[in-house]
Amino acid sequence: MLGLEILVIIGLTIIGGGALARKLRLPPPLVLLVLGAALGFIPFLSGIALPPDLVILLFLPALLYWESLNTSLREIRRNLRVIVLSAIVLVLVTAGVVAAIAHGFGMPWPIAFVLGAILAPTDATAVASVAGHLPRRNATILRAESLINDGTALVVYAIALGAAVSGTPITLGFAALQFVASYAVGIAIGIAVGLVVVQIRKLVHDKLLVNTLSVVTPFVAYLPAEYFHVSGVVAVVSCGLLLSQTAPRLVTASMREQSFGFWQLSTFILNGALFILIGFELHTVTEGLGSGWAATVGFGLIIAVAIFATRLVWSNTIPYVIRFFDRRPVQRTRRIRFRQRIPNAWAGFRGAVSSRPRWRCPPPRVRVLRCPTAT
Repeated sequence: MLGLEILVIIGLTIIGGGALARKLRLPPPLVLLVLGAALGFIPFLSGIALPPDLVILLFLPALLYWESLNTSLREIRRNLRVIVLSAIVLVLVTAGVVAAIAHGFGMPWPIAFVLGAILAPTDATAVASVAGHLPRRNATILRAESLINDGTALVVYAIALGAAVSGTPITLGFAALQFVASYAVGIAIGIAVGLVVVQIRKLVHDKLLVNTLSVVTPFVAYLPAEYFHVSGVVAVVSCGLLLSQTAPRLVTASMREQSFGFWQLSTFILNGALFILIGFELHTVTEGLGSGWAATVGFGLIIAVAIFATRLVWSNTIPYVIRFFDRRPVQRTRRIRFRQRIPNAWAGFRGAVSSRPRWRCPPPRVRVLRCPTAT
């Protein structure tokens, strides 16, 4: 019976939090996170834990697929350089900055890079709540970055965690090869699944069957990538972008209307439930801190400031580097001023991947400050 009660509470919180966010003109994820944290201190809700595999295998593919379907591939091609720099290079730089600070506080380098990989990517679902208020180019860059950078962070996370568990140092050559292979194979799997889905859509004309295929598509793209230990995020995004170009020619208006309604509602509920469940765990986290809560909070604040400072500095230095090397007339027409870059600089929201990594405690010979309890 408790499960049903939790579902009802989450549903009512999504409704109330969504209405409150509109009234206060705040991002809904922020309001839902605060409400979830408050509800987490209610005794019978305090023990709720969000399984990491549920986020990685259920929430993430569905949410990324819907966002990729609503992202313009043409705009991505026009802004590909900026997106690649933000989604790959900036994630690596942010992970390095966090790792350096964590190592300064006593963490071994592999564990420090694990923490850096967890906190480096922005969140597609949180970004989506404000992207609609931005100019089209800014919104496309922000959405595309948040879609792809999860793949970068998860690859770095896997490499760092493998080094921590095995006790071997991270080698740059092997890490670069694993990184490139993860992206390349992930893209290939996503395109292959997308092409198969296109062929099936040509043969099936029943509205319910076509939209059922749409529901399972992100998971069909994600699972093979997970099986081959490559980026499932990149596979889902590649598949979604491919289908966003071919779907208008293969499905009818009634099919699109039904599919749009389903995905809009389901992703709204999944996104809201995710942030509420994350808030529920604040009570468990605060209990686990014990007497060292002040040092932990201070460390967290330092990391948070470093992350946003890194993003702010990046957004206001790299454009000038590009201008110095690329002096083509067409590049000059695409320059934006400092005030126009600020929204993309501060919109570094962290969400699903950052909050629920698939963490496994390292063996005893690896000394860490604190081993998280999530498994």
